[in-house]
Amino acid sequence: MAVFKEEHRDTPVLLDSEHAIDAMLDALIVAGPLHNAAQLKSLDRRMLSSGLPDHIFLVGVSAGGQFGILSYSTGEEGALIPAGKATAPVVTYMFNTYPREFLEPTEVPIDVVRQAVKEFVLSGGQRPTCLEWREEPY
Repeated sequence: MAVFKEEHRDTPVLLDSEHAIDAMLDALIVAGPLHNAAQLKSLDRRMLSSGLPDHIFLVGVSAGGQFGILSYSTGEEGALIPAGKATAPVVTYMFNTYPREFLEPTEVPIDVVRQAVKEFVLSGGQRPTCLEWREEPY
């Protein structure tokens, strides 16, 4: 299971099924350019002594909902994005109206985004294996 925080909502949204995951992604598609991404936190992974999760999984959906971005980070693996040729020098996704720039990103088809999010949630927060990853450039 995993959760994500929606803007203007006090409690996180529980992602506990493929239906809930699809609903979250569909909401990002229609939300518009100021809220087209979410940060997910697995409830099955440990928390650090600081109280923060030991991982970050970001998912974003581009305008029109045909492509998206993924980012998976842990202290052990570093920050990873999908492998492949960069689709632009930089793209910006909005997390609760806060911009997050991805340098040399590889945006992937929305079907791959859906599959990766489902794998992350249903595997207990493991890095999705349905695509290859590379280090995120900074």
